[in-house]
Amino acid sequence: MLKCIATGMVKCKVQATREKNKIKTICLPGSVSSLSLLSCNIIPRECSNITCTVSNWTEVDKKRKCLYGDSVFQMNFTQFSNVAKPDTLLLWDLAVKIFPDAKLLSVADRQAIHFNFFPRWMMLDSAIGFCSSYEESLKYINSKDYTDMLLHFYGTSMSPEKRLRDDQIIETFKPFWDFHYYETAVPIFFKKLDKIEYMAIFLLLLFDDAYANISEEGATLCRNLRKVIKRELKGYQTDNNCSEMRFIDTMDTLLLLEKAEEKITAEVLICGVNNINLNDDFKAIFHVKKI
Repeated sequence: MLKCIATGMVKCKVQATREKNKIKTICLPGSVSSLSLLSCNIIPRECSNITCTVSNWTEVDKKRKCLYGDSVFQMNFTQFSNVAKPDTLLLWDLAVKIFPDAKLLSVADRQAIHFNFFPRWMMLDSAIGFCSSYEESLKYINSKDYTDMLLHFYGTSMSPEKRLRDDQIIETFKPFWDFHYYETAVPIFFKKLDKIEYMAIFLLLLFDDAYANISEEGATLCRNLRKVIKRELKGYQTDNNCSEMRFIDTMDTLLLLEKAEEKITAEVLICGVNNINLNDDFKAIFHVKKI
């Protein structure tokens, strides 16, 4: 699962001389974090839906680990694209458990919500890992290992006879990874969000009503759920003596992820003209008309 934090970081602390363990703390664009291991303040009882998310996320992390496997640093873009749909369904099952009313959505609306959600979640998920290993990640970005991983991720996703040269792969795709780190992950890191705030963002991303591919009935339901989530998020931050700016900064994360979605969508389109083999379900997420 292009794993980044938690276990790797513990290994680094106790085995500081082993450079390979340090590299394994890095979160690549599209990688998978262990959100349940992040810290948070005391959650007020009024935040029952976010509390439910917290209590169920440890099990979600375990299921995602089974889904992505342990050999995540050998995974290329083709392999990653193969697990996008089951990963989204796994997260959707959690959301339905928290908000049973989501079952009322039509099949078409559910599919549209999945398609709208995954690109931004994909970028947030890896940004969370980056935030948890910030110093190591910055060193890694400027190392040869960074470009080697990039060459593996894209190069082995192309047919050998159609593979681009190494310099072409780097020239084409490195700007996308750099954008993710410097324009998405770094700004999110400096917000210093905690587990509860990330989980609220997860739910807000999932129940986004702003896309044109959702019916009016579906959009209304999503709007109502988002009101509940925002109220609980604000209550959590107020209970922990946060300023009004804390809520604004948290919500600003959604805008950062909108820009990240535009970038990853462009990247997937470029993959199509550069002979990168991606799962059809994964490509459909980025080709559907949403606005």
